[in-house]
Amino acid sequence: MKNILVVEDEFDVQQVVADVLRDEGYEVAVCGNGREALEYLRKHRPDVVVMDVMMPILSGPQVLEQMAKSPELKGVPVILMSEISPPESEPRRWRSFLRKPFRLEQLLDAVSRVSGVMGRA
Repeated sequence: MKNILVVEDEFDVQQVVADVLRDEGYEVAVCGNGREALEYLRKHRPDVVVMDVMMPILSGPQVLEQMAKSPELKGVPVILMSEISPPESEPRRWRSFLRKPFRLEQLLDAVSRVSGVMGRA
């Protein structure tokens, strides 16, 4: 079973994304901001991270920067999600991008692609 970390500060979005992934058979952990995500990532290595770009405390790009500095986390695939595109000046440290609002099928397809799973969990 694939483990997915969902990092989203909007509770409703966080819960919908987590519930959809759980319904597909994934094991899901959730964090509400970038600092919580880094604390989780220091103890666990998920198969995929699904993360919002704009969050309080630490943004998605700031979390990605910290992940890139950690040999244990450098290869973890990340799916970014946001209403706005990530800045072009940012180094591309993610595997997929979902523009909000997105269809749940788009989420499942992105997770399947980046985790190397054909079909679903």
